[in-house]
Amino acid sequence: MNRKLLTGLSAAALSLTMGVTAHAQQAAIGTLPQGALGYSIAAAAANVISQNSDVAATAVPTGGSNVVLPQVNSGEMEFGTSNTVETVYAVTGTGNFEGRPLENLRVAAVLVPFTVGLVVREDSDYQSAADLKGQPFPTDYSAQKFVEMCLKATLAAEGMTVADFEPVSVPNFAKAVDLLVADRVSGAYTAPGSGVIRQADADIGVRFIGIKATPEGEKAMQKVAPGSYFAEVKPSPAAAGVKEPVTLLGYEYTLLVGKDVPDDVVYAAVKALYEHPDALAEAHGIYKRWDPERIYVPIDAPYHPGAEKFFKEAGLMN
Repeated sequence: MNRKLLTGLSAAALSLTMGVTAHAQQAAIGTLPQGALGYSIAAAAANVISQNSDVAATAVPTGGSNVVLPQVNSGEMEFGTSNTVETVYAVTGTGNFEGRPLENLRVAAVLVPFTVGLVVREDSDYQSAADLKGQPFPTDYSAQKFVEMCLKATLAAEGMTVADFEPVSVPNFAKAVDLLVADRVSGAYTAPGSGVIRQADADIGVRFIGIKATPEGEKAMQKVAPGSYFAEVKPSPAAAGVKEPVTLLGYEYTLLVGKDVPDDVVYAAVKALYEHPDALAEAHGIYKRWDPERIYVPIDAPYHPGAEKFFKEAGLMN
């Protein structure tokens, strides 16, 4: 792990992850701030890797993919979390990474399916995206450009753009939800089940607004966010804010790694995840819907040789 990162970690956190073996390889997993569902996904993966391999992994809350992935690319962090859509953008220098390809970025594993969408106060009259036209709404996410892109993709499915709102600038989705709770905006864009949404639902009551699931709408959405898809989310304890079945934007969460991270470290991390799905589900409920047989799926981005070695041994990759 980079020395600068070690400085910011508490001794308690290090003792938890380094307790597996005295000679464990340390590895940081850069991810979203605490309270975000993305952080919980990374923390669960770090826990399972640490408990079932010689890799002492630690989830490090940093920011969105536009912050984390360059750090993984430069070697400041060993691993990072993102998604299949933004992964392709990052390695090809397109989308929100236009003109800045991250050539040292590799895929380690495909993790859980993820959903995001529009959320409003439960007692509001808003029933669709169109109802929010002209209202103050967070549209610019300075530290999470992927959230901004997903918002635009969701609106495209509805035949709308961010210009239909009264724009509000925020650093990330957590601040957007804070403004919703404070009644300073009419809605926000985030994921069901995130810590900030669970808290917001407990404080004021929130509910997600679904997308109209039409073939034309899905095509329009995919033009903005390639690889995304319509995903139905049903009410459950793990989906705070979902009061009735809704269709949201879906994609796959990914674990990424720098190309110079040793093969045996990546191999051990991926093996631990694949062989312990129950431990992952126990660490966080979102992994209950994870299929370990989909830890490898072909995407338009290169996998790390250490991961490929395991996938071939497990019969997942030709």
